[in-house]
Amino acid sequence: MQLDRLIQVILEIFLATFELRIESPELDLLEARLVDSVRIVDLVLEIEQRFGVSLPFEELEIEDFRTVSRIAERVARTTPEAAT
Repeated sequence: MQLDRLIQVILEIFLATFELRIESPELDLLEARLVDSVRIVDLVLEIEQRFGVSLPFEELEIEDFRTVSRIAERVARTTPEAAT
């Protein structure tokens, strides 16, 4: 899956799971206060299920969740074949 498609699916997760329409994958989600620790946990669980990846919490950095683009890049790094 290409990075653009990963971004699109993550945007869809935000809409379906949190009823949040993120207008730009570069929007700073932390600054806009659209994610918090509870939402990050829910988001990680949903991403793991949708993409069949494992994102161990001890390996995650808060910066991984600053933007949808960064989340997609993190998923791509976890599963290199996801970004092809």
